[in-house]
Amino acid sequence: MLNFKPITIDSVNDLLPFAEAQHTLSCDYTPGNLVMWARFMDYRYTIEHDTLFISCKSQADMHSPAFLAPIGRLSLSDSLEILKQHCESTGAALRLTAVPEPFKEEIAGLLPHHTFQTLDNWSDYIYSAHSLATLQGKALNKKRNRYNKFLAESPQHSYSRCSESDIPEVLRFLVTDRECQHNREDNMRCYEQWQCIATVRNLVKYNQRAAILRVNGEIAAFTLGEVFGNTLYTHIEKAKRDVTGAGEAINRYFAADILNEHPHLIYINREEDLGAPGLRQVKRAYNPILMLHRYEITPNNNNE
Repeated sequence: MLNFKPITIDSVNDLLPFAEAQHTLSCDYTPGNLVMWARFMDYRYTIEHDTLFISCKSQADMHSPAFLAPIGRLSLSDSLEILKQHCESTGAALRLTAVPEPFKEEIAGLLPHHTFQTLDNWSDYIYSAHSLATLQGKALNKKRNRYNKFLAESPQHSYSRCSESDIPEVLRFLVTDRECQHNREDNMRCYEQWQCIATVRNLVKYNQRAAILRVNGEIAAFTLGEVFGNTLYTHIEKAKRDVTGAGEAINRYFAADILNEHPHLIYINREEDLGAPGLRQVKRAYNPILMLHRYEITPNNNNE
C-alpha cells in the first residue's frame, strides 16, 4: 500500500525533478500549482521507484478521491499497476483526474474498462511565448491597443523583478486587491486569493520568478510563474482594474523578460478559466495556440 503525505512548501525540492522531467505541458505537475492548491484539492504524494504518485480530490466531483496520472521513471503501465494494487488494498476504486491529453491514448489502452470524461472548464490555455512577448499579429490587435494605451496614459511606469525586499509591498497590494472581499460565497476564488498571499510570503522557498509593474511609484500589477523545460507556467497575475492596460503590460514585459532569460522558451501556460466568463474572455483574447484538455477516468463498475 502506498503511504501518501500532504504536500507543503517543504515538498518543493521533492517535486522539482518530476516537474523538470514531465513533458505534458500540464500545470498540474508544477510545484507552484501543487503547493498553492494543496489544501483545497487535498494533494498528497509519495515517491516510489523514482515515480511521483499524487492523491487528491476529483476535479469532476470534489467529494470523490482520485489520483493524478503518475509521472517518473516507471512506465504508465507499471505505475498504474501499483495504483491498482493500492486501491485493491484500500477498497477504493481507481479513479484518475486531471489526466492531460498526451496520456489519454495510452491510458485508454491500459484501462479498457474505464470511462473518459472531458473536464469542462479545466483545460489549460497554452500560448506562443514569442507572441505574448511581442503582441504582434492581427489576432492580438485589441491586446496591443490596450498595451499602447497603457504606455500613453502611464508614462511614469517601471517593470522589475520582485526581490525579497519588495515582498511587504506586494503583500499590501494583494490584500487591497483581494476580490473575495466582495465575493465570499466563491470558496475557490477566496482560497486562490489567500494562497497568492501565502505564496508571496514564501517566495524565497519557491523556484519561481516574480515581477512587479509600478505606475507613479505604486504597484499596479504583479505576476509570478516558474519555468520547466520549454514552458513558462504563469500561476499568478494581478492588476489594478483602474489602470488601463496594466494587465497587458505586465503580461508582455514578463513574457519578454523570461524569454530573454530562457531563449529556448516556446510556450506559456496560463492555466484554466474554471468556467468564469470574464476570465475565459481574457484568456481567449490572447489567442492560445493550444487548449490542453484534461480528463476524468472512472471505472465502468467496481470490477475492472
